[in-house]
Amino acid sequence: MDNMDYEKYLNERLNELNLSELEGVLEYSGSSFEKFSVRDVMDSMLSGDALFDSQVFIENLKDLFLLEIKDSLILASEIITICIIMALLKSISSSFGEKAVSHIAIMVSGALVIALCLVNFKSTYSLCQETINIMAYTMQLLLPLVIPFLISLGGITSGSLLSPIIMGAITIFNTLMQKLVLPALFFSSIFILINSLTDKNYVNKLALFLRGAATFATGLCVTIFSGLTVIQGFASNSADGLLINTARYSINNFVPIVGGFAADSIDMVLSCIGILKNGISIFGVILIILLLLTPLIKLLAIAVIYKVTAIITEPIGLDNISDCLNEMGNSVITMAVVLFLTALMFLIFITVIISIGGVGLSQ
Repeated sequence: MDNMDYEKYLNERLNELNLSELEGVLEYSGSSFEKFSVRDVMDSMLSGDALFDSQVFIENLKDLFLLEIKDSLILASEIITICIIMALLKSISSSFGEKAVSHIAIMVSGALVIALCLVNFKSTYSLCQETINIMAYTMQLLLPLVIPFLISLGGITSGSLLSPIIMGAITIFNTLMQKLVLPALFFSSIFILINSLTDKNYVNKLALFLRGAATFATGLCVTIFSGLTVIQGFASNSADGLLINTARYSINNFVPIVGGFAADSIDMVLSCIGILKNGISIFGVILIILLLLTPLIKLLAIAVIYKVTAIITEPIGLDNISDCLNEMGNSVITMAVVLFLTALMFLIFITVIISIGGVGLSQ
């Protein structure tokens, strides 16, 4: 079969698949990166051309980061202005002895800082929550497309075992993120904000414990689910490779006259199925990465602003506010780490599926 017939066959199989919902995920997510399709990935695979212009891609990353920094500067300027007013009130109270009035004013100013941080953190929390949901939804769309191809390649054992394992892992992980890990991070930040109203550390250790526990739980879940998937995938891979090679050998040697042609046809069909599976899987890898990049850059930009604002407010003499802003920056960084670990786990799942699919063809 020549290259044109090969591409025609692949295009026919692509047209039979319903990929619109999967391809629409990137647009639904609001990502600012270039839109693409499974067909673009397949064309790049067959032609050997790059799917993205790396220079343009890096420029988009830089522009997005600078844009997020610019948007976050509004929050920083508001917090710094309030902190300057608080410092002036402290100075006036020490000069004129009106401590009661100035203390109330300082408390009100501190409450304003907390309100600003809380509104901003609520938006970052929602962003993290929605991104994890979208990535989990993407995996739930991707698996029913690639697992049948994996089974068609002879990965009967791998496909029948990996599908429920990965789907179960995604469901359990997403539930843990939404019900335990993200709420723990949210309450940790609330405690940090409340603690900044006073000069004593009433709930600071509890806040740090919740944040550490959330990070540990995420890392543990990623390690367990990814490890089980990798071990199960490679354990069942050997039997599947033996099965497809046995079938090919039997047809080639025991079917009279046409056995060799049938074996060659099987090789051709398997090659096409392998390209389709890998093309869709690679599309899924790129999609997960792009879904991660926009919120990750936003979170890192916000964390930078919190850290810089904490550095600026420290010389003013408001140590509790400065420490609070610094810890808020750490909380946002923790959310970025949780997002990254989530995407990493999903990428490991897809990589296992890609690696399994090639064994039957390579032997």
